[in-house]
Amino acid sequence: MNAERNFFPAILAIAFAAAAQPVAAQESAAEKPAFRYGGDIRLRQELWDDIPLPTETPIVTRNGFNNTYRLRSRAFAAYDFADWATANVRLTHMFYDTVAGPESFKWPDELSLDTANLEFRDLTGDGSRLVLGRQDIFLGSGRLVFEGTALDAARTTFFDGVFLHQPLSDDFSTDLFAVYDKDEDECVIGHVHRQLRGYSPAVDGRDEAGAGIFLNGAFLDGTLPGSLYYIWKHETTARKADGSEVPNADIHTLGFILRPKFSNAFSGEFEFARQFDPADADGIDATLAYAGLFLAADELTMPSSAKGSVTAFPGLKFGLDCLYLSGDDPDSKRNEAFNPLFSRYPFISELMIYCFDTEGAGNWNNIIHPRATVKAKYEGHSLTLAGGPVYAEERNGAGGGRNRGVLYMAQYDFPILAGSKSGCGKTTGCFLAELLDPGDYYLSDHTAYFFRWQINITF
Repeated sequence: MNAERNFFPAILAIAFAAAAQPVAAQESAAEKPAFRYGGDIRLRQELWDDIPLPTETPIVTRNGFNNTYRLRSRAFAAYDFADWATANVRLTHMFYDTVAGPESFKWPDELSLDTANLEFRDLTGDGSRLVLGRQDIFLGSGRLVFEGTALDAARTTFFDGVFLHQPLSDDFSTDLFAVYDKDEDECVIGHVHRQLRGYSPAVDGRDEAGAGIFLNGAFLDGTLPGSLYYIWKHETTARKADGSEVPNADIHTLGFILRPKFSNAFSGEFEFARQFDPADADGIDATLAYAGLFLAADELTMPSSAKGSVTAFPGLKFGLDCLYLSGDDPDSKRNEAFNPLFSRYPFISELMIYCFDTEGAGNWNNIIHPRATVKAKYEGHSLTLAGGPVYAEERNGAGGGRNRGVLYMAQYDFPILAGSKSGCGKTTGCFLAELLDPGDYYLSDHTAYFFRWQINITF
């Protein structure tokens, strides 16, 4: 089926939503009803080429050039059956039209239930929140707990489990979660037997379970915001396509995040985590470390004879940061490769996630990435520029070196239609471009690129 035929209905839907927006914008804000419903549509095109792999054959991923359209639609409903309790449900559908590259999510695909839960507020004290069932969970920085369906390719991120946010005092609270996520989801219509978890489609039946606790607060007498956390993850025994067994694994992670604020304009973020297996002292020994310093230039002021003082650089923010994820030393008995746990999504780079195709979906490890960023915002428009070198701790690429290359990123988010006060009809757009000039870690010396545009409409 060709792209023009498949996406003509999608363009009509977007045009209809855009045409309806002026009427929706005239709606007056009303009291939140007990029963609410709505949804969104996201249309995107992705083009990329020459993304390098650490192997001798092939040296670039997925035959080089890829061009894919993706259309995701979601519909949700929520019902407050008490002042303190809500039932939530959301259905999601997505399909691809691949102009060049591997086929996936082909029409009509399947309708997925990606939210189905009960939410209870103030049940265990003022400010508490308990959620039971299928839900999205984002904790800490999102570098360890965010993505529950790593093989789902931008369709869903859900977990099946329990989440509790419990205030302890004015300065402290805890977040607790426990999940059990099956490798294959049975809650679909039009079942196509798609894997959601594991690191590779060649490994079948890799269920994931886990639990964790985050202690959040302002430490040192309220002067240092941050979190202390412990996360346990269990990956079940699975089988490869050749019939061989992949043994189960237990990963324990202890870490902390600190977010000091040195002044109104100057702040930082620091995260450190260690991974181990107490049942096997020689089993796992991995590390995550992150440090970032940020300057909110819109908080800087300069004197003005006319106004007293004015903002020096309105809407500008600058950042310098560095991420370290340990790699596995082939000469050591221990597994020293960092395990991203429940965050195998492109939190480092859309382009670079494809560099890990041979190592497992979103299997972030063996990375040292210092970076500079600039962000500018103005009346709903946002431009982000970032760039920096990427290194490997271990020389396990086919090129034999540690230089993964220099990574550049530019992202522009912009409003298209404002929508109503309730958000209905709001339409936004995004352009994302990334370049990687590969180094001696890879055999490929061609500059890799990734480009995406997308339109989001809420209704």
